[in-house]
Amino acid sequence: MIYSVKILGEKVYTGFPWAAFVALSLGMIVFGLAESYGPLSALTQVVPSNLAWLAFTLPYIFGGIGAFISGYLADILGRKLAFILASGLVLLGMILYLPIWLNVVTGIARTITLLISIAIVGMAAIGLESPVLAMISESVSSQHRSKLLVLGPNFGNLGVALAYVPLLIFGINNAKASAYNYELALILMYIAPTIGLILAWLKATETLPWKAIKTKKNVEEAWKAIDKNSEVVNPNAGLGFRLLTLILIGIVQDVAFVYITYGASYAYFSNIAEYVPLIGGFTMTIVGIITGLFITSKVSRKVFAVISYSMLAVFWVLLWGVASITNSSIAILSMFTLLMIPVETTWATRALLEPELFPTNRRGMLISLVRFVVWVSAGIIAGLLILIPLSFTIGALSMFIIALAGVGGALFWYYKGFETGNKNLLGLDLQESMRKIAPVKASDPKDD
Repeated sequence: MIYSVKILGEKVYTGFPWAAFVALSLGMIVFGLAESYGPLSALTQVVPSNLAWLAFTLPYIFGGIGAFISGYLADILGRKLAFILASGLVLLGMILYLPIWLNVVTGIARTITLLISIAIVGMAAIGLESPVLAMISESVSSQHRSKLLVLGPNFGNLGVALAYVPLLIFGINNAKASAYNYELALILMYIAPTIGLILAWLKATETLPWKAIKTKKNVEEAWKAIDKNSEVVNPNAGLGFRLLTLILIGIVQDVAFVYITYGASYAYFSNIAEYVPLIGGFTMTIVGIITGLFITSKVSRKVFAVISYSMLAVFWVLLWGVASITNSSIAILSMFTLLMIPVETTWATRALLEPELFPTNRRGMLISLVRFVVWVSAGIIAGLLILIPLSFTIGALSMFIIALAGVGGALFWYYKGFETGNKNLLGLDLQESMRKIAPVKASDPKDD
C-alpha cells in the first residue's frame, strides 16, 4: 500500500518502492551481462586468443574506477541520478560496439574498439551497484533491507546466466550457440539499461536520509519514517577497521567469483568452460533467492559471514579432490556448481554489510572506495591466475589460501565488529554527527 505523509516539510509517498526496485534490478541484470561481455568475447574468440586475458580483466579494473566515480556522484548528486548516469554510460559503451557488430571496422581497429567498449561497459555497469546498494539500504525497513540487499544484486547472477541461454538450445559444440550467446548478451545490454533508466527517471524517488543530510534537516525523522520499530545500530568499530574488513572479504569473494565462473574453466577445463557461467548463474540466482527470502533476516550477519567464507575454503578443497581423481566432465561440472553456493553467499555477505557500515553522507563514496580496491585487485589477481601457466593444483591451492584469508576477515568481524542485521541505520548518522563531520540539524518548526 502506498500513501502520502508529510516528512521533512514536504509530501512524501511511502510504501514499498516497487518501480524503483524493478529499475534497480534491471540495472543489476546489466551488471551481470557486463561481467560476461569481456569473458564471452574471449570464449567466442571475438577477442584474439593472445589478448583473452584483457577481456577477462579490463571489465573489472575499469569497473573499479566506475564504481568509485559512481559512488562519489551518489553522495553529491543523489542515488537516483547516479544510477541514471551509470545506465546512460552503459548505452554509450554499447553504441561503440555498433561499428563492430555491423562489420564497419576490421583488423586492429576492430580489436581496439572492442576493448574500449568492454572497458566502458564494465566501468558503467559495475558502477551501477554502488547507488543500487545505497538506495535500497535507505528506502525500506530493516526487515525488507535484509531481503532486498540480497535479492536486488542477485539479478546480476541472472544476467550472467541469460548471456549463455542459447547453449540450452543449440548445445555446447554448436557454432550457432557461440554466435547467439554473444548476440543475446549484446541485445540485452541495449534493452535492460534503457528500460531501467526510463523507470528510474519516471518512478524512482530520492531517499529520505540522503535528502535530510543534504538539506541539513532532521535525519532522525527520516530514518524513523522508514524504519521506526527497529533497534538502532551501535557502530562501535572504527571506520578504518570497517573499510579494511570489507576490502579483504571483498577481494576474496570477487577473485573466487571471477576465477570459478570464467578463469579456472577457461584455463583447465575447456570442455565445460561455456557451461559453467550458464549453470553457475542460475545456481547463484536460486541460492540468492533462498538466502534473501528465508535466511538473511533471521541469521546474524557475523555468523552468516563466517559460515559463507568457511564453505568457500572447504569447497575449493573438494573441487581439487574431485578433479585430481577423475576426468569426468559431469563430476567436475557438479563441483563447479556446488562452489557457486558459497560464491553467492559470500556475495550476499558483502551486499549486506557494505551499505550497512557507513553513514549516509559518505555511504556511496565509501561503498565505492571498497569496490574500487576490490575490483581492481580482483581483476589483477584473477588475470595473473589465468595468464600465468599453472597446474590446476597450484591454482586450486592459491584459491584455498585466498579463501582462508576471507575466513580470517569474517572472524575478525565476528569478534570485533558490530551487528547490523534488522537494525535501524540511524546510529551511523548519529555517530557521524557527534564527530562533527556532517552535523545533523534538528528540524525547524517552519519546515513542518
